Amino acid sequence: MSDILIDAGRSRRGWSRVGQFTKCPQLFSYTNRLGVSLIPASALTRGSMGHILQAHLHAIWGAEQGGVLVDTGYYDDPSVFMKPKEAVVAWCDANGGHEYIDRMVDVFIDYVARHPEPPGRVLAVEWPMDAVIGVKSGVWGLWVIDPDEAEKVHEPAESLLAYDRTPIEVSPLNMPGHPDHGKPIYVSRRCDMVVEEPDGRVFIWDHKHQARVTQGKSIEGYAIDGGFALFRHMGQQVYGDDFGGLRLNLIQTTRPYKIARPTVPRTPHRDTHLAQLVWNAEHQIASMDINMPDLWAWPKAMHETTCVGRYGTCGGIKLCFYGEAGKRYLA
Repeated sequence: MSDILIDAGRSRRGWSRVGQFTKCPQLFSYTNRLGVSLIPASALTRGSMGHILQAHLHAIWGAEQGGVLVDTGYYDDPSVFMKPKEAVVAWCDANGGHEYIDRMVDVFIDYVARHPEPPGRVLAVEWPMDAVIGVKSGVWGLWVIDPDEAEKVHEPAESLLAYDRTPIEVSPLNMPGHPDHGKPIYVSRRCDMVVEEPDGRVFIWDHKHQARVTQGKSIEGYAIDGGFALFRHMGQQVYGDDFGGLRLNLIQTTRPYKIARPTVPRTPHRDTHLAQLVWNAEHQIASMDINMPDLWAWPKAMHETTCVGRYGTCGGIKLCFYGEAGKRYLA
């Protein structure tokens, strides 16, 4: 029976946490402490629908090719997954967004017409990975953990097993008085897709549904994003010398439709101190949790191009103008 609806949601502790905090601690407080939703609901819904369609298409292809990792399970029977169009309707039944079904299905039909075959051997779809900070084989850094260890990050732990089953001596959060004191510092990523290309190289793919697909500076923007650094960091540890890098699957959702599949440039200098960036940010977050109980008074970026950036005005700008009274301006 085709009854599996794939979870194409966010990773449990993704880069957006650290990235948003380093951009603007107040914005982090709005979304992660006060629970204010600042992403336009329409854009978020359409993006989620697009991910559902892509996940089911490639999961079915991967199963047909001999087997595929989907979330934490392995499947070699394509019939267990809902067909993509069936899946997006089921997702909307649970989450809303029926008004966008015709549009997103039309985008999907165009995508399949342009790319009717898989881009290679589909190894994984919506596959989660976690990495912790610690010492492995004498080296301090961010290390991908064995999937069986994933739930242990929520409690104090002196040691965890890496993906290659080598022990990691955990470097936990050191913030007495904070509820996470002594627990591993970890970050998560959910791979939209992992593909082995004909030459044997393995790439992590990330689907992006955009009103307008443009390359150039936007590719540099993705390259410098910490989430893509984590993908590269994790991919190198899991796949070793076979890891080829990161590919974007850019899908335009307005006519005339357009698709681009660029490779994300490497950022070797920044990648070397990624672990230190995460370590510093998590300790700063914990310090503010303890020392700044007024969640509306966390440090604000207060910078013209940060608050009004390439995607438009920050969704929290009226909250910074007026405080809690600014909620009346939120859609």
